[in-house]
Amino acid sequence: MNELLSGLKGKVILITGGASGIGLAAAEVAAASGAHVICADVAQSQALPSGCEFQALDVTDWGMTQALVEKVLAQHGAIDGLVTSAGISRVGNLQEMTLQEWEQVLQVNLTGTMLSARAVAAYMKQRKQGSIVAVASINGILGNPSNLAYCTSKGAVIQMVRSLAADLGPHGVRINAISPGLIHTPMTAGLDQSPAYNGFVKQHLLHRAGQAHEVGNAVAFLLSDMASFITGTNIPVDGGFSAAKVIEMY
Repeated sequence: MNELLSGLKGKVILITGGASGIGLAAAEVAAASGAHVICADVAQSQALPSGCEFQALDVTDWGMTQALVEKVLAQHGAIDGLVTSAGISRVGNLQEMTLQEWEQVLQVNLTGTMLSARAVAAYMKQRKQGSIVAVASINGILGNPSNLAYCTSKGAVIQMVRSLAADLGPHGVRINAISPGLIHTPMTAGLDQSPAYNGFVKQHLLHRAGQAHEVGNAVAFLLSDMASFITGTNIPVDGGFSAAKVIEMY
């Protein structure tokens, strides 16, 4: 067990988008730290680590979300933490993007995050404790060309976290966001074939892309008791991408 995250031992954690990418990485860290993790996703494509179970979930479906939360509470007696990692991306600028693509991205990334938080927060408020971590993006902090819907949705997630922190704080419930930079996940597969890839990597001050477990570590920390006085914040996990812009002169 990772002793640095011992504050997760015995906790029940629900992770949307938990069957792959950053969600799965967060599940692995939390489970290794002694938590029981429910990996909720539209489909399961690989085996989950010990301490994790799969449950089907479409985060845009309020009825399905409510039913899953009730099922987890009935089976495990608690939900101590929620991670909203379910997300999609559709490339397109203002003219090229279809209205359907715009609505789909906002429905999954923004409304899906809200619905998951809404279902779980009702229970957490009764207990006067709980932690929610929303997965945002550096593209919610900074603009990005031909990525209008994704940038807008993730920026809105960060602002939603601030607003929910004000609503939930008096009830003892914490909520924070993390904003990953370029991370090796299924969503970013193929980006390394782009001519702009190396330049994008070098905009990260560590001059490399991140690994999913590096984001999972940050998520698990925010879930744990070690972050008991942290709420309403957004933590970039981006290798310095959002800290500075370094222009190579040679």
